Amino acid sequence: MIRINLLPFRAARTKENIRRQVSVFFLSLSLLVVILLTVNGYLAGKVEDLERNLASLESEVKIYEERARQVETFKAELKDLNKKIEIVNQLKEYRKDPPLLLAELTELVVPGRMQLLKMSFSRQNVGFEGLAMDNETIAVFMRRLERSGRFSSVNLSSSVQQQVQGVDMKKFDINCPVVIKNL
Repeated sequence: MIRINLLPFRAARTKENIRRQVSVFFLSLSLLVVILLTVNGYLAGKVEDLERNLASLESEVKIYEERARQVETFKAELKDLNKKIEIVNQLKEYRKDPPLLLAELTELVVPGRMQLLKMSFSRQNVGFEGLAMDNETIAVFMRRLERSGRFSSVNLSSSVQQQVQGVDMKKFDINCPVVIKNL
């Protein structure tokens, strides 16, 4: 029988297998490096796009913050204007009050016996300062003020004797707090 020695063939085959495995290893290693480089390039591009997007968003945020500040200043100005408009409307509403009161006072003053020197007017109080011939004239004037229906009370603050051009007269101060009607 003939015997064939297959050992060198097996050794060559194992050498070839080793060579094939090494080449597959290096090929897969190089393929892995190529894939990693590709993924790295893709992610770097994505990061760059996101950074550009972030920069544009930050610039938009600055623009909107500036607009928000402008809106706040406009709101403050609008609030001030509304206050001013309210004050103007109140002034328009109350501008007729003093002339109407003065017109009524011409009927309430005791002619020839007294003289009004000063009148102070506010929403809570009306004050009169004047000269009268006697206390009775002051009382008549006070009763007329009460009967006019404009005031809830009439208070005499002071009544002092004073000489005016050689004539004894009574200087008086009257306060009428709480106006009942809308003057």
